Amino acid sequence: MGGISIQSLGAANVDALRQLSVDTFTDTYARYNTQEDMFLYINKHFSAEQLLTEIKEACNFFFGAFSNDGQMVGYVKLRTSEKPAELATLKHIELERIYVSKAYHGKGLGSVIMQHCLAFALQQHYEVLWLGVWTKNEKAMAFYKKWGFEIFGKHTFMLGKDAQVDWLMKKHLNIPQ
Repeated sequence: MGGISIQSLGAANVDALRQLSVDTFTDTYARYNTQEDMFLYINKHFSAEQLLTEIKEACNFFFGAFSNDGQMVGYVKLRTSEKPAELATLKHIELERIYVSKAYHGKGLGSVIMQHCLAFALQQHYEVLWLGVWTKNEKAMAFYKKWGFEIFGKHTFMLGKDAQVDWLMKKHLNIPQ
């Protein structure tokens, strides 16, 4: 996909990151959840203060996808702080968020971002890239399966006051020797 650059995000990107987070999360999940649960989740996880805290934490890596005109049109958050028991013996990194602006759906931006995640994980010598995906998000699951992720478990994800079930998916990485 031409005209897209992937860049590390910092404090200067918090406002754009917050807006993109709210927009993409709402576009994807509002029709499946109550307004109250959406409000609670967004206010807890996508406030400027929370995002700034996450950006500053050494266990988190944020990368933004920018269009030619400098607009952030997608982003990914990778983190190393979560440790599923099933992966405890492997050096692993979680793909916690991968969000793409609605205007860029179906245009290959998700693949560009995923390629960046895999390259970063390999460069840092991680053995496994893993994620949690809502069991009802069939579009996302198909995307991850296309990239070679496989289900290895499940966990509870709290969206506001609603306990939802996520599949845990992993992809083993071929680390260059």
